[in-house]
Amino acid sequence: MSLPTDWLAVLLVSGALVFMASVFVVARIAAQSDALSRFVFSPLKSKHHMEWYLLFLLVNLVFVHNLLEGEFLGPHFFVMPDAMMIGVVLQAMVLILSVVSLLVTGVLLLVVALCGVIVFSFESGIDYFFEIVALGLAYILVSTRINTLDRSAFARFGIERVAHLAPSVLRIGLGLQLVVLAIHNKLYEPAATYFFLSEHPYYNFPQYLGWTEFTHLHFALAAGVFEAAFGIMLMLGLATRYVLLVVSFFFVSTGIISGLEEVMGHLPIFGVIAVLFVAGDRRSSDTQQGPLLAPSPA
Repeated sequence: MSLPTDWLAVLLVSGALVFMASVFVVARIAAQSDALSRFVFSPLKSKHHMEWYLLFLLVNLVFVHNLLEGEFLGPHFFVMPDAMMIGVVLQAMVLILSVVSLLVTGVLLLVVALCGVIVFSFESGIDYFFEIVALGLAYILVSTRINTLDRSAFARFGIERVAHLAPSVLRIGLGLQLVVLAIHNKLYEPAATYFFLSEHPYYNFPQYLGWTEFTHLHFALAAGVFEAAFGIMLMLGLATRYVLLVVSFFFVSTGIISGLEEVMGHLPIFGVIAVLFVAGDRRSSDTQQGPLLAPSPA
């Protein structure tokens, strides 16, 4: 299938470009306004790193759900039956080790991401690869700041000195994942989105509003260009909180429309959004690194 190239397609692409331009505008205005700068850039006070614990909880909930449903990473991940036990063991180990060592859990998440694209299915694994890799690296970076056992066992490796990079890793990883999803499932292979919408036509809400010209392929184009725009802007990190608010609106809307199954798959993203929203823009001040990731009593 080919994406449409009519006036409506031009309008959709233009809308994505307008959003990207608005990020530059917000970042520029915020840099010149103290009040707006505090909202866009300044970190929020987080007692005992509650946003990180929320992320850990949401990631664990996804793996618990996958084990109960017999899935690996997500419902659309294709795994041969004879290899499914490997996925079960890996996900169960993530759950067990997450209450013991964040660093070891992070290494295991990297293994999960690699197994997804090498052992199981590259076609399915690439849709989760950058998100899982970013989570694994973030777990490793914050391990000695948050986990007592990691602090005592791995402090000599100096991981604490680079802990402030963890939010940036999550931001870039989420951005890359959104770009990959946009290209893979919507722009490069619009048929995947087309057949999904054929089974779930209520997602294409413009048609329900009487806009009959807005076909399923138009929806695939719209989802692809905006998802790519969100990912690119997240990677640039110009006005992260502004981008996160827009991204959150679309993810929440999708969850309301599709129900619990879709929400479960997006739980780690909501956790990443929480961490990034608290972190703000680390480039705004060199003094932000201390209070953001001070040692936790946990």
